[in-house]
Amino acid sequence: MASQATEAITKAIDEVKDFVNKNQKEVAIGAGVTTVALAAAYAWRKAANYVPSSGPYPPNTLPSDAYDAVVVGAGPSGAVCGYFLAKGGAKVALLDKEKFPRDKYCGDAVCTPAIRILEEMGVLKELVAHNEAHFADAGGFVSPSGISYIGVSKQKLGQAAACAVKRINLDNRVAKNAAKAGADLKEGFEVTEAKFDKASGLWTVTSASGAVVKGRVLVIADGATSKLAMKMGYCTEPPKGVCSRAFVEGGSHNTNFDGVCFYPRWSLPGYAAIFRHPNDELGFCYYLIPCGKEGYCGEVKESDLKRLHEEAIKKDPFISQALGPNPKMERMKVASLRVGGQGLLGTVDDHLMIVGDAAGHIDPLTGEGIHTAMMGGKAAAQTILDMRRTGDFSKQSCKQYERRWQHLFGHDFFLSQKMAEMVWKYPILLDAVASEMQRKGDAMMSKWAEIMTNMRPKTYFLRPDIAATLGIAIVREFVEQKVFGKPNRYQLKA
Repeated sequence: MASQATEAITKAIDEVKDFVNKNQKEVAIGAGVTTVALAAAYAWRKAANYVPSSGPYPPNTLPSDAYDAVVVGAGPSGAVCGYFLAKGGAKVALLDKEKFPRDKYCGDAVCTPAIRILEEMGVLKELVAHNEAHFADAGGFVSPSGISYIGVSKQKLGQAAACAVKRINLDNRVAKNAAKAGADLKEGFEVTEAKFDKASGLWTVTSASGAVVKGRVLVIADGATSKLAMKMGYCTEPPKGVCSRAFVEGGSHNTNFDGVCFYPRWSLPGYAAIFRHPNDELGFCYYLIPCGKEGYCGEVKESDLKRLHEEAIKKDPFISQALGPNPKMERMKVASLRVGGQGLLGTVDDHLMIVGDAAGHIDPLTGEGIHTAMMGGKAAAQTILDMRRTGDFSKQSCKQYERRWQHLFGHDFFLSQKMAEMVWKYPILLDAVASEMQRKGDAMMSKWAEIMTNMRPKTYFLRPDIAATLGIAIVREFVEQKVFGKPNRYQLKA
C-alpha cells in the first residue's frame, strides 16, 4: 500500500512538471498576474490603514483656553469617551444640554460588554451599592407562534448576560464619574453651532446662551436625532426606528422572570420586552425596528407604536398575563432609534468623530445600543489619545476610530440587518430556536443570550455545529406546523 501511494505521488509530481514545461509562458503570465494582484492588494491595504506618525499639533501647541476634545452629549457614549480621555491625560470638555440626573427613554438593558466598561470605570460598584442595577438570571423569549422558553443562562455563562439599569441612574453616574476623572462637565450647555478654523486647527462650539468652548477634536455624541450631525451634513435623514418605555410599579404585576423578549408576528423584526429592575419594578418596552432600504418591513410603521404598546398590555396573551389585570404603569414614553448606521455618510472627518446613537451604533437585529455606545466612546478616546501623541488629527488619523468600532461591533451590523429581514420573512426561524431551547434547555438558551448581547458575533450562527442544529430544528418545526398542523398560540385576545 505504501509503495502504491509513493508511486501515485511521484506520478502526480511528474505530471505537474510536464505541464509546467509545456506551458512555461502561460504559467509565467499567471504567476506574474497573481503576484501583481497580491502586491496591489497589499499596497491598497497599507495605504488605507496608513496613520501619519507626526503632525502640526503636538500637545504643547494647544492654547490654554482650548481643550484637546469637545464632546457634545454626555450620555453613555460621550461620557465614556470623556472619562477615558481624562484618565489618559487629555483636557476634555463634556457638554450636555440637560442637567443631571436626567431621564432617557430606553429599554434600559445593559449588555455584557457595557457591564465590563462600567466595572472598569468603577460605576458598576456604585450602581450595585445603591441598588440601581438588577442582574438578569431567569430570562428567555416567546416566538411568533407562541413557543416559549425561560431558562437560567447565568449558570451556563458564569455571569449575567445583561442587567437592567434605569437610564436616569446610569447616565448620571457615568457622567459624574467622567467629571471625577477630570473631564470638564458643562451641564445645561445646548450646542447650536460648531465651526472649524483650519488656520488654528480648532473647533469653536457655541451654546444657545452664547457660551463658547474651543477644542482640537469635536466628538458628536448627541443621540439618535443628532441635531448637530444633521446640521453639519454628516447625517442625511431622521432616524427610522422607534421604541416605547413604561415602568410598572413593583407588586402590581404577575411577572416571575428577569427578562423576556416577545416576538409577535405583526411587528417583526421588532419585539416587546419586559425587564425586571430593583425593588420588583418592571420596565416594559416595545421596539419597532426598520429593515430593508425602504424602512419598515410589512405593514407596520412608526405611527403604530402607541397602538401596539397599548394592545400588548391588554390583549397580548403572554404580555398581559405577565403584567396582570391591573398593573400600575406610567404613561408611555417614546424614543428614536438610528440602527446600523442609517443615514450616516461616515463617522469621521478632519478633527471630528461621531459616536453612539448619533453614529447609528444600534444593532439592527436587537435594537440594543448602550453597549455599542460605550464601546464606541472608549474607542474614540483611545484614538484621540493616539492622535494627541502624534499631533496629527487629519481624517486619515481619525479613521483609526472607524477601524476600532468596526472590529468591536460594526462587523456584526450587516449580518444583523440580514437576519432582521429573514426573521420578518420567515418567522418560523424564531419558532425553531424556541423549540430547540425547549429540547436542549439552558445550553441552547445560553448560546442565544451570548449572541444577542454581543458576547459572540452573529457569525456564530454560521458555525457548522450551530448551523446544522438550527437547520434540523427548522425542518422539524416546518413539518410540525405545515404537516401536522401545530397551532399558533400567539393571537391577540378579543
